[in-house]
Amino acid sequence: MRFIDEANILVRAGKGGNGCVSFRREKFIPRGGPNGGDGGKGGDVILRASPRMLTLYDFRHKRVYEAENGRPGQGSQMYGRGGDDLVVELPVGTLVYEIEPGAAKAGPAGPVRPGGAYGPEGAEIGADEPEEDETPASMKLLADLSEPGQEFVVAKGGRGGKGNEHFKSSTMRAPRFAQPGEEGEQFRIRLELKILADVGLVGLPNAGKSTFISAISRARPKIAPYPFTTLAPNLGVVEDDFGRQLVIADIPGLVEGAHLGQGLGHTFLRHVERTRILVHLLAAEEARGEQPFAGFDLIDEELAAFDPVLARKTQVRVINKIDILTPEELEELRAAARSEGRDLRFISALRGDGVEELMEEVWRLAKPLPLPETAPAPVPEGGPDGGEGPAG
Repeated sequence: MRFIDEANILVRAGKGGNGCVSFRREKFIPRGGPNGGDGGKGGDVILRASPRMLTLYDFRHKRVYEAENGRPGQGSQMYGRGGDDLVVELPVGTLVYEIEPGAAKAGPAGPVRPGGAYGPEGAEIGADEPEEDETPASMKLLADLSEPGQEFVVAKGGRGGKGNEHFKSSTMRAPRFAQPGEEGEQFRIRLELKILADVGLVGLPNAGKSTFISAISRARPKIAPYPFTTLAPNLGVVEDDFGRQLVIADIPGLVEGAHLGQGLGHTFLRHVERTRILVHLLAAEEARGEQPFAGFDLIDEELAAFDPVLARKTQVRVINKIDILTPEELEELRAAARSEGRDLRFISALRGDGVEELMEEVWRLAKPLPLPETAPAPVPEGGPDGGEGPAG
C-alpha cells in the first residue's frame, strides 16, 4: 500500500424526510381533520480518529461520502425514521479543512403537495469528484483529530419536514400542504495527515536513519547503500522496562531547498511538526572535510525556513556510521565538536556502538519518568518551630 497523506473528498449529510399530507378517515367520524406525520431527520457525517488507519490511501479511490436520508412521514401521525449517521474513520493526526467556505448547504426544497407532487429541490453545490492533489489558496480548518476515538460532525443532516397536522387552525381546518425536509449540509473537504510520533528522525539522505530505526525497534524499512531509499515515513515503536512506549518516525532524507520543494520537498516536513524532540543524524562520510558539521546547519536552515517552531525543537545531534572511521578520524571529529561547543553523540547503528546510551538520552528528553512521590517531612515533637508544644 502506498503512503498517502493528502486527499480531497466530498461529504454530504442526509436530507430530511418530507412531512406527510394526510387526513383522518374513519367510519362515523366525518371531517376527521389532518393527521400527517413529520419526516425523519437526515443522517450526519461523522469523522472519527482511528488508530487502525495509517494512511489516507482509501480516500484516493472513494471520493464521495453520503449519509442516509430521512424517511417521509405517514398518515395517522406516524413519523418517518431518521437516516443513519455515516461514520468515516481517519488516521489519528488528520487535519480537516473546508475547501469552499460558505458553500455548505443546498437550497430549500419546494412545498409538498398531496399525491406525491413535490416542488423543485434546491440545486446541489460543488462537484461530486474533487480534483486530485487540488490545493486551494485559502482553506478553513474544521477539526484536528489528534486523539484516538475523537469524533467531529463535519456535516449535519437536514431536519425533517412537519406534517400537515401542524398547520391546522381555526381558519385553516384542512391544510393540504406539508413542510418539505431540509437538505443536509455538504462540504468539499481536504484531509491532511500529520504523523503523531514522540521522536522524529531527520537528516540528509543516506544518513542511516532506516538502519537506526530497525536497530531499536521491529520496524523493517527498506535499507540500501544509496540516497532516498526511504520514500515514505516509517514508524517504529520502542518499549522500555517500565512499559512505556516511544513512537519514532523515520522521515525521508531532506536536501537543500526542501522547504521550496526540492528533493522530496516539504511533502514530509509536516510530519515532524508534532514530534516532541528530533534526533538529527549525520553520516560520518558527510563529516569529512574542512566543515564537518555543515550538514547539521543545512538541515537546521531548512527546518527554520519551513516552520520556525521546528528550529526551536529539542534536538539530539548524532554522528552515525562511525564504523567506517579510523580511530584517529573519530578522535579528530570528537575534538572538532568540542572546539565548536557542539554536543554530539557518536554511534554506529549497524554495529550497535553507542545506540543504548543514545536511547537513554532520547527517553530522558521525550518521555521522562515521573518524579517519585516524597513523603511529607515529619513534624518535630515540640511543634513546627522546634519549641515546646502547646500546654495541655
